[in-house]
Amino acid sequence: MLAAGVALFAIAAHAQVAGSVSLASDYRFRGISLSDDRPSAQASISYDPPTSGWYAGGAVSSARIDQQTAAQLLGYAGFVQRLRPNLSWEAGVTYSRFTGHESYAYAEAYAGITYRQIVARLYYAPDYFNSGVPVLYGELNGSHALHGNWYLFGHLGFLRRNGNLTMDHTSRYRSDLRAGIGVTLKPVDIQLSWSGVHGGHGSGYLFGYPVSNEVTRDAWIISLSYNW
Repeated sequence: MLAAGVALFAIAAHAQVAGSVSLASDYRFRGISLSDDRPSAQASISYDPPTSGWYAGGAVSSARIDQQTAAQLLGYAGFVQRLRPNLSWEAGVTYSRFTGHESYAYAEAYAGITYRQIVARLYYAPDYFNSGVPVLYGELNGSHALHGNWYLFGHLGFLRRNGNLTMDHTSRYRSDLRAGIGVTLKPVDIQLSWSGVHGGHGSGYLFGYPVSNEVTRDAWIISLSYNW
């Protein structure tokens, strides 16, 4: 959700307030299902004063945490500035938490570069999912217009878990990939994508993700979004 929202601000400022509601067959965050391989409903809103460079927004998503139904709440704020007509930089912060007895609350700082339809971003979380573990995450997002209203999109991410792994029996690194095709039928977007995650042997809890051990590493995802 954040990747899509921030990419919008980095490319162009069309309106001061924008929002969306969507339904997806699975809620994958950095390759990990936060809905236990189940459907998820999401909503987001953003505010972008066109001439200032500052932006902010928030989102809510249904989730499954510790095998219980929950909601994820996400807020973000940042600043973006054009360097050239097709090139801009940005920096900002995010804050995420879940409802329920364990919030897994954490904050991240990020910085990124946008060139045309390509967005590269680096995140740092000193206490990832409130696990006491600092994490670096880099991502590359892009899209390519096809004939008519069709387009291709892709995402590549790489996570590095810091700290002592001696007793955890897991690797320090995890990568994730997502690729798909979409069609825009304004104001509706329909997407079909494949998501996969590799590395990070061991339980997702070791990286801070409060997920079930039965969650799959790869999945096909279909989503429907209404944007305004």
